[in-house]
Amino acid sequence: MYVCYLDEAGGAEAPDIGPAGTPVMVILGLIVDAASVPAMTRDFLALKRRHFPGRFTSGLALDHILTEVKGSDILQMTRKKGRNPRRQAQRLRDELLTLVETHGCRIVGRVWIKDPGKGMDPASSYCYAVQDISSHYGQHLEAQDDVGVLIADGRQHHTNLMVAHSIFTQKWRTGGDPYPAMREVPLFAASDNHAGLQIADLLASTLVFPMAVSAYCPRRPGGNPHYSGTYAGVRSVFGKRVGDLQFRYRDETGKWRGGLVVSDHIAHKPGSYLFGR
Repeated sequence: MYVCYLDEAGGAEAPDIGPAGTPVMVILGLIVDAASVPAMTRDFLALKRRHFPGRFTSGLALDHILTEVKGSDILQMTRKKGRNPRRQAQRLRDELLTLVETHGCRIVGRVWIKDPGKGMDPASSYCYAVQDISSHYGQHLEAQDDVGVLIADGRQHHTNLMVAHSIFTQKWRTGGDPYPAMREVPLFAASDNHAGLQIADLLASTLVFPMAVSAYCPRRPGGNPHYSGTYAGVRSVFGKRVGDLQFRYRDETGKWRGGLVVSDHIAHKPGSYLFGR
């Protein structure tokens, strides 16, 4: 059995709405063999303790899952002028990628590069992404001759309901189930209790998000921190490793599908540009 953990980075707002407007939106699925979840969880707890020992004051080791390391913290460290915070952020990324590589994880997802002055419809964009990711995840399950479930970071109840229902209506339609190996509609959970969701969040926010900004978004004035020039180093150092984590496959026409699909509404650059290729 497999689990696909789903999380996101960036928002649906227009990129130039203000100093905090995000130029890209990422929705990422982390595919993990369920047999690897216990060891992956232990390794991730150890990673968090190594990098942020001062945050874990409880003597109960398993309580440490409740203390999340947010991607925004790592991006702030990446943008610091001092070398030490930048080096720590780089070491964390390196160890995070080693962890997911060691446990045989794969990633799929969507990346949107947003037009200036234009936001996105959060409900329809998220529903579309989950359907797309579910399709690619289903192909992975078919290739492994196995079954799985999808667990997403919980959002607002109404949003969760609509996303799950968009899959429900497809799975149980009379015309056939497009996701037969995915045995339930998406489940929503609190990321505080799931190492897989926390890992998916860090992959999306500390790797794919800055890589996408560096690759596709021209620098803009106005003091928006998300256009930092330091993000180019994330892409140059880690781009190939992130690209190698993708689950990709050929469809019935021979076209490559899956992986991280980029929609560049600015310069229409190809998805391979995300990885520095």
